[in-house]
Order: sequence, then structure tokens, then C-alpha cells
Amino acid sequence: MKDKLLLITGGSQGIGKAIVLEAINAGYKVAFTYNSNKDEALAFLDEIGDKEVEAFQFTLGKRDNVKRLLLDIEKRFGQFPSYLVNNAAILIQKDFETISDEEWDLVLNTNLTGVFQIVQELIVDMKKNNFGRIVNISSIGGQVGGNLAVHYATTKAGLISFSKSMAKIYSKYNVLTNCIAPGLVNTKMIEKELDSDAGKEKLKTIPVGKITEPEEIANLVLFLLSEKNTTMTGQTVNINGGMYFG
Repeated sequence: MKDKLLLITGGSQGIGKAIVLEAINAGYKVAFTYNSNKDEALAFLDEIGDKEVEAFQFTLGKRDNVKRLLLDIEKRFGQFPSYLVNNAAILIQKDFETISDEEWDLVLNTNLTGVFQIVQELIVDMKKNNFGRIVNISSIGGQVGGNLAVHYATTKAGLISFSKSMAKIYSKYNVLTNCIAPGLVNTKMIEKELDSDAGKEKLKTIPVGKITEPEEIANLVLFLLSEKNTTMTGQTVNINGGMYFG
């Protein structure tokens, strides 16, 4: 396990935090990023204790930021990650007609362009080593569209196609890329939505009768990263309580 270094973007809260904890328990070394809340990230590190884990401030969507992040990770761990979970995302809920160009660009740069840049920077090393595991966190919104977050849904649909493309190109190098599409997950991101009348109505439509917990997503991620998975690639795995069966 000494060479199993995992990079998780957006790892200080929600789904990302659950993935960090599960990965550490499984013996991975972990580098996780946070955007701006340094105190939250440091508190999480204190909670974890004496493990091979480090937090890095990182803003998605700029190539220079990616290069700096990977150099910092190499300096800290002595290697580049061969396991990658693209989890960080931004959700701005607005009526389509009120979305500005700036908001559109921000969401696309964070949720999609940032993923493209990280993967492109790491894929050469993965290809050379004939090994890599990539998991991209999409959303049910990328499968069925969005009412109040068209730009968010668009990026999540893009991640699904991007994952298929990476699998087609790089699976022959033992670099497996998969996508996970959660429905409603019990995180801060959807608190506002669930408090609304529309959100409460949406809860009633979930066949299993409850929303998904972050730990369930984390367990699925860990399987896709693990040695138990040698042929699953290019797939989008739904975990949504039965909200969508596509």
C-alpha cells in the first residue's frame, strides 16, 4: 500500500470527506484539496490524526493551479497520484434566464474544465506506469437535466461523456475511468434545496424513501479504485435511491 497515493478534490466536507476517511481506513495515502476554508480543512486533519494525509488549498479551472498542486503533492509524498477522484464542484441554483456569462463560466471552469486539466496533467504518468484509477463524481442532474441549475447539470453530463472518452483511450494502459451519478445526498450542498417546497416534494418521489448518505458514495468509490476492479471502465454508476434507472 505504500505507493497508493490518492488525490481527492473537494475533500474537506460532504462526499469528499467521506471518501477521504474510507480511503485512509483502506490504507491509502491521501492528498485532498479545499477551496477557501482553511480552518475547516485543518480541523479535519486534526480529526484524522497521525495518518499519511495532507490538505492542499486549490482553485479549479486554471492550468497553473493544477501544475502547482501536483508539484506540491510530489514534494510532500515523493510521487504523483495514481488514483484520482474528481469530486469538487460548485452548484449555483438560478433560473436559466438569469444566469450570467460569468456564472456560466465559473461553473463550467470549476466542474468540467478543472477535471480535464487535472486528468490531462496526470494521465501521462499513469500511462507510463501502465496503471491508473480515475473516478469522476457526476450527478443525476447530468442524466435528466436541471431546472434551477442548468449550468451545473450541463457540466455533470459532460463528466459522463468525458469518462467514457478517457476509458476508450486509456483502458488499454490499465487506466480505468468511471463515473458515479448520485441523486440527493445528505450534504450541505442540498440543504437549501431540501428546505424548499420543491425539495420536499422531490423527497417524496424517491422510491427507497430516503436520500443517500455520503458514506455510500465513498464505499462505491473505494471499490472502483480497488484491486477488486480490473475490468469495469467507462461506466456511469447510479446511486440515487431509484430516482432514475437509465
